[in-house]
Amino acid sequence: VRFRVPIPIVDSSGRIIAVLAGQPGSDYAEDLLEAFRLFSDAGKEAQLGAADPKGPHKRGEFPAFNRGVTMGMGSRTPVAINTGYMTGILNRLVGEKAVHRMAAYQNAAFSLWAPRMHAEYKTVHDTLRNQLLHLPVNFPGVSEFCATAFNLGGNVWTFKHRDFRNWPFGWCAITALGEFDPSRSAQLVLWELKLVINFPPGATVLIPSAVITHSNTPVAEGDSRMSFTQYSAGPIFRWVKNGCRTEKEMQKDDPKGWAEMEAGKDSFYIRCLENFSTIDELLASIG
Repeated sequence: VRFRVPIPIVDSSGRIIAVLAGQPGSDYAEDLLEAFRLFSDAGKEAQLGAADPKGPHKRGEFPAFNRGVTMGMGSRTPVAINTGYMTGILNRLVGEKAVHRMAAYQNAAFSLWAPRMHAEYKTVHDTLRNQLLHLPVNFPGVSEFCATAFNLGGNVWTFKHRDFRNWPFGWCAITALGEFDPSRSAQLVLWELKLVINFPPGATVLIPSAVITHSNTPVAEGDSRMSFTQYSAGPIFRWVKNGCRTEKEMQKDDPKGWAEMEAGKDSFYIRCLENFSTIDELLASIG
């Protein structure tokens, strides 16, 4: 599958489960070239090669650096991602116009194709900003995702994986950057859907990365590819839905509310699936 303009992917019930969001026109391509240059310069400044200096991670053999907010197993509240020695570089990148442009397009495409899901992300993001003022916000007023990944080094292609810590009833947004031939480098593979997708420089995809197994084909010799990703961790949604507390805290503070939440878990996924839009309802919404 090749794409330059948006193409939705729907399931047997007509729900839009993923989107090949393409890329806008105008001078967007110029900004994406600038973003590629910025990512390249960031890698050189950090003295990164094509391989992660700490060794391979589960997604691939490339340097990947995250910024924003996460929540892990055992955490009582969401926390800032530890950016370590990359703090200054990442802080500078999120302030760059070209990077803001990518983040804004990802967010706009998300809002267009899944307005209810996007509204839920906004509620969660707004709650974080109101309750935990000390936490970083990557793109204020621009994006409702809680975290960003900068995938650097020029040889960015991922192993077969699922991002199980992401919210399973939502999307992550991925934009490809670089100078490469999409017919031979880093094609996107969506395993359960049996799709192999040419993913050209500057294009964006929206996928439920926690539940669909995905990967890339290797970057061909002589090509250079990086990527920019936005996502939100699943435990943050659960923390917000529990009244800004863990389940254990909710059980202690509000036994009745906790019992109702437990009783509703079996049907919870059905309610979450309703956040996925259909083509028909999107067409109806525009008259």
